[in-house]
Amino acid sequence: MKETLAAIRSVPDRMAPPLAAVPQSRVLGLLIRTVAIMGLSLLLTGARLGSQALPLAVCLTAAAGSALQSLAAMLGAVLGYLYFQGMPLGLEYAAAAGLVFAAVCVVGCLHPPRWCMAVLATLLTALAGLLFLAQARFSPPALIWYGLRLALVYPVTRSFSRALAGRTADRLWLLGCTLCGCAAVELTAGITLGQVAAVALGAASSGTAPGLAICAAAGLAVDVSSQATVSLTALLCAAALVTLWLPVRIRPLRVLLFFTTVALGVLLTGGDMPQLLPAAGLGAAAGLLIPPSLLPLESRRQLVAHRLELAAAVLDEIGQSLDDRRRREPVGASMIFDRASDQVCGGCVLWGQCWQQHSSETYHALCAVAQPMLERGAVQRSDFPHSFTDRCCRLDGLIAAINRGLDDMVCRRQYDSRLRESRAVLVRQYRFLRDYLLQTASEDPAVREPLLRYRPELGVAGAGRGGQALSGDRGACFRTPSGLYCLLLCDGMGTGPEAAAESAAAIRTVAGLIRAGVHPAAALETLNGAYILRGDGCFSTVDLLAVSLVTGEGTLYKWGAAPSYLKRGTTVKRIGTAAPPPGLGVGEGHKAAEYGLSLGDGALLVLLSDGAGGESAAQQIAALGDGDPKALAAALIGQPAADGEDDRTALAICLRPGAV
Repeated sequence: MKETLAAIRSVPDRMAPPLAAVPQSRVLGLLIRTVAIMGLSLLLTGARLGSQALPLAVCLTAAAGSALQSLAAMLGAVLGYLYFQGMPLGLEYAAAAGLVFAAVCVVGCLHPPRWCMAVLATLLTALAGLLFLAQARFSPPALIWYGLRLALVYPVTRSFSRALAGRTADRLWLLGCTLCGCAAVELTAGITLGQVAAVALGAASSGTAPGLAICAAAGLAVDVSSQATVSLTALLCAAALVTLWLPVRIRPLRVLLFFTTVALGVLLTGGDMPQLLPAAGLGAAAGLLIPPSLLPLESRRQLVAHRLELAAAVLDEIGQSLDDRRRREPVGASMIFDRASDQVCGGCVLWGQCWQQHSSETYHALCAVAQPMLERGAVQRSDFPHSFTDRCCRLDGLIAAINRGLDDMVCRRQYDSRLRESRAVLVRQYRFLRDYLLQTASEDPAVREPLLRYRPELGVAGAGRGGQALSGDRGACFRTPSGLYCLLLCDGMGTGPEAAAESAAAIRTVAGLIRAGVHPAAALETLNGAYILRGDGCFSTVDLLAVSLVTGEGTLYKWGAAPSYLKRGTTVKRIGTAAPPPGLGVGEGHKAAEYGLSLGDGALLVLLSDGAGGESAAQQIAALGDGDPKALAAALIGQPAADGEDDRTALAICLRPGAV
């Protein structure tokens, strides 16, 4: 036995050489690396999945390599877990880190395989967790989280080992885990280090294709470790998309655009987390200091696509969790009566007489009150039977308590309805982001633009209400790289500057999303969700034509807009009927109507705003002849209006053979 121990001591420590054997030029670097690992371990202790802490610092202790660096990681883990997690969970992870460090000291000199320390870390974490699991009496929730934590230890330890060895992909994973831990470090007034770091990474990578993936990963890393009411992932992804749509070459201006988008997103969400504004400002300033060379902006497309797919999977999981969330049990009349009786009758001297001796009569009396109470919205003394009113000595207090409960029930139902609607909007937005990320990940940059067979010929004419120069109608036309030609007509609610601003904002939103590669139907659903979440009652109707300049086939999307007309020769076909505008709800009953059509055979499509349409619009279009969209649009607006109460706009389009 003594010979064996002597042989073990004689083996040189490959993982932890003594400082005397290290050249003086490397001593400072070794100390800096050791301190950095200790700080990294301290930050990792703050990582959480919802309300549950994660054993990431324990994994770093096993992956650190040398005994000195493992000691630094262990010290950071003990301090961090006891500070961030408290007792007893912090003590459990601190004990696991101590056991792992002891294993590194004992087994490290034997030069074990790389996977050996990951296995030992898993076993020792399981051993430390068993002691605390027994205190929880092996309850099912505790067992589930115990298994999930153990499932993380082995792969995370292996990944951290590769990251410390210099592998780029695993370094990105380590960076994401560090951001999770930074979410627990509060700088001041609700501002966390994770928020600042995530915005800094997003701002530094803004305006680049990998920047969207970086924003998604950084935002998700902070969101999964916090319970914020505003999704930082959505804000950062929106800012990344804006910097891609509006390419700015000057880096400070691009970072300013990124910060402005995040700030607007915080304000549009209702200001539930105002601390995100200073956090975004600090992060944007820090992003300017990050050299672009430190960011993996030139990584391979496969790696970017894989990260986008991972982000899409997480967004899909979040959307499903919101969609499957259990609803609260609705408050009914019986619950109102129970609460009112507890408040009023509990201390009454006649409680035993009413609720024990005559409990059946009391029950039937309250049942008789329920129907008129729900119909009227309040309960009155006359609703109660005389036998009950004669016996009850606290009737006025009982009536007041019941009416308060009824008011609370109405408010709660309204709140629940609004909450379900907002949650449905968020689910659709998460799925939209998921589909967009998957679409971006699958795009092939080598695909060239298609050969166009048609060119659009467009006619536009408009007039303000009563001859005014300013019209509330707005239009736009553009072509996407895939050869899709889009024509938009939006009619803002009302007339004048407010209507013009509303329709212009709708144009910018829908056109910007489609230019970025979003499907037209998804772009319109995003506009609908924005109107619902905004909740100010303002909206804009939408006419959207998306026609392929390759095939001549297209789709007309109509949401709350006036009827359109498709003209072939002397035949005029009416398209669309009166329908509610966007912003009134979500679901199958609240979406844009879609009409397939073909313009490749010489047909001419006319889009009209509310003021330009009318019962005689089809006859007017048929009588004006065909062939020239400009003349047709001008003739429609040039005719006297049926009433001067609204703005008038006419768009006419046809396709001609030949490329643009």
